[in-house]
Amino acid sequence: MRRLLVLLAAWLCLAGAVAAPAPSQPVSASSFEATFEGLAIGRGRLRSRAIGLDRGFLVWTTGRQSKDAFVLDQFFRFDDGMTDRRTWRFRKSGPGTYVGERQDLAAPAKVRVEADGVRLSYDIWLRRRGKPPLKLHCEDRITRLASGALLSRGTIYRLGVPLGSVETHLIPDTRRPTTSGRQP
Repeated sequence: MRRLLVLLAAWLCLAGAVAAPAPSQPVSASSFEATFEGLAIGRGRLRSRAIGLDRGFLVWTTGRQSKDAFVLDQFFRFDDGMTDRRTWRFRKSGPGTYVGERQDLAAPAKVRVEADGVRLSYDIWLRRRGKPPLKLHCEDRITRLASGALLSRGTIYRLGVPLGSVETHLIPDTRRPTTSGRQP
């Protein structure tokens, strides 16, 4: 059961979350939306040393501006065949800051655009069949690599103790613009 808890927590925290980083390029406040706009495809891993978890996944993201928010759709296909979809809605709250919302958040996410990337801090509710939900905390950092790819690294905490991590390497698809928000 603990293994399932960490597994579910890890994929819930993915924000858009590989091993050897390349030099990064800054993500400026004026280009936050441009950083995530359009289609990106990536590969990631969920890990927890505590329970021996190491699970891979593919992810497709589509970012687009709507009337009142920037929307980032995420579609996940795990190596075991399971799939999931998450949708972020980001609203600018000040210079270099945003507020993010998603279906499973306990409260709006705090997003900061810094010189070296984007940082997200948020709490999620992990729903469990027949048991009360668990509140988990996630800290994500997203940087653009010299290659143009995005590297997302996230850590999942319960009561201040790290439970696991999520790492994702996303490659923006520059061949064709995507505004439909459709994934496979």
